[in-house]
Amino acid sequence: MSPRGAGLPHPAGDRRYAQPEPLLLPFMRHQEMVHMGLQRLEPASWIQPCSGLHHYYHNKLTARRRLGERVFAAQPRSHEAQGELSTLLLGHLCRNHASQYSRTGNVLQWHQDGAALRWPLAGTGEPLWAASLWIADDVCILQPGPRGYELTAASLAAPSYWRLEEKIGRPLDMIHRPVPGFADKLSTQVARFFDHLLADYPVWRSNWSVVSSPELLQRGTSAADDGQLYLRVERQSLRRLPQTGAVVFTIRVSLNPLADLYTVPGALGSLEEAVAGLSPDEARYKSLAPLLPRLEMFLAGAQSGVC
Repeated sequence: MSPRGAGLPHPAGDRRYAQPEPLLLPFMRHQEMVHMGLQRLEPASWIQPCSGLHHYYHNKLTARRRLGERVFAAQPRSHEAQGELSTLLLGHLCRNHASQYSRTGNVLQWHQDGAALRWPLAGTGEPLWAASLWIADDVCILQPGPRGYELTAASLAAPSYWRLEEKIGRPLDMIHRPVPGFADKLSTQVARFFDHLLADYPVWRSNWSVVSSPELLQRGTSAADDGQLYLRVERQSLRRLPQTGAVVFTIRVSLNPLADLYTVPGALGSLEEAVAGLSPDEARYKSLAPLLPRLEMFLAGAQSGVC
């Protein structure tokens, strides 16, 4: 398959949340859906820079105004871990992303290509929410409980077809119950990983889907369809907080028009193989099943040089 057939259009689509090149394409590394796929993460690369942070920031504010505790929720026992995360994240941004972030007194500033944001650093009763506004990622905190690690706090404005109010306070096995094959293939492995994750050994993984909406907030209900297909990718990181022992889970969602894959050698063929390899349950879990006819038409058109 040619990376891009002669004369193929490359529509811009909605690019508010698009990845820059080189694109992270999880389906080119792992064809099997149910896998941990963890990779070592250098602490300096914990959070990736984001040139479109102002778009993510406004999405978070809008989502919380509209949905309240369905976007931010925290149990009282998470408060110390929230504070530790805030301190760790502030230091990371000022140290490792100094070209975008700077601190003047009690104000943190971000700037990129004429866009700018400012946040007061005065203490709040919601340290996790305040800190989550500094970055594009959603942020979750997990802590040990009687049923294993439990989700005790989360700032979640870009869910991929799940709802915070159904997960807060729940253990990992219950959170992942809808994932096809999780109980049989990964439950024990994930529990062992969380028990042994070291503070100086963060990791990352990624996953993907294809969607018809350019919106970040996807709670499993009908979303705006602008007539295009988008590759939705999550870059996830896991690291342990050294003082409280809580585990921080970050989720950076990006949405690229599927036509961006024309320029990546082998990408369309790999996507076609990955889609063909999904079971019906996996396709439903990814919310991909209703889009399969459109996706197959897109891939067939790309292969023939007409799209």
